[in-house]
Amino acid sequence: MTAQTVRHAEIFVGFKPIDDLHREFEEIVNALNDPAEADYGEHLLALHEHMLRHTALEERLMREEHYEHLGPHHREHERFIERLADMRRRFDAGDVDGVRHYAAELMGWFAAHAQAMDAPLAKWLRGH
Repeated sequence: MTAQTVRHAEIFVGFKPIDDLHREFEEIVNALNDPAEADYGEHLLALHEHMLRHTALEERLMREEHYEHLGPHHREHERFIERLADMRRRFDAGDVDGVRHYAAELMGWFAAHAQAMDAPLAKWLRGH
């Protein structure tokens, strides 16, 4: 699933604090994928900073509400942030094509994550 095939609604889960984070993620990724806008260094840094805040908030909510799937969700967050850090290193080393490919695939990964991991979390949070 590429950015072009991801339906906007697939990243929203019906819990405002998480949906606000997802909206911000979408804005950064859209800028990263826009040839007229893309400043890979700037947007990768913005995405990295966003994801550190994003995952910290989600994980705080999971801890506060004793979410039963905190461990797997946290591990997926760690893998994503490490992959993003790797992409920043690759960009710094001159791998623009690798970053371009990564950026094109981000929304597909994110939509799958939102539906598989964040939607159940949102349901849990709404019920608590």
